[in-house]
Amino acid sequence: MSDEEQQNEEGSDQKNLKDELEKAMNGWRRAQADFENYKKQKERENREMLEFAKEVTVVKLLPTLDTLAKALKHIPVVSGQWTVGSEETKEFSKAYENWQVGIKGILMQLDQALGELGVKKIEAVGKKFDPHFHEAIKEIEGEADGMIAEEMQTGFELNGKVIRPTQVTIFKKTIESGE
Repeated sequence: MSDEEQQNEEGSDQKNLKDELEKAMNGWRRAQADFENYKKQKERENREMLEFAKEVTVVKLLPTLDTLAKALKHIPVVSGQWTVGSEETKEFSKAYENWQVGIKGILMQLDQALGELGVKKIEAVGKKFDPHFHEAIKEIEGEADGMIAEEMQTGFELNGKVIRPTQVTIFKKTIESGE
């Protein structure tokens, strides 16, 4: 093979290599651009899903908020002077009882809405204290050491994850002197 043929062949090989390299680089650039577009699309979808979840939550809670606002407008009002057993006292007592029933109904409605969103109350009273679910804010003397005596604030789980621990009072066994 002559030098000229060898140079033409080497030049041809170099051109082929350059063409293949350019094809590979273009393919890599397309793949990188596709991946960036995919990431942006997923971020947009995640934002939309979060906004939708917020919207669903608000829609579930709005009827309860409306009912609570109505209940607060109907809070029983004291008028005039009262005497034990008077008609005014009886009327107020009846109105107050009805109002309490309404407020309890609102709480049940809110519990139902939260339940539909996957929120569950954390049971506490009479259970053994568990720091994963409970926060002890007070101790009282008692025989059942570590058992929960009273719930101070309800705790909640969302889809199995504690979003607020239950604040509780626990029994603490006392050591008597002389033993």
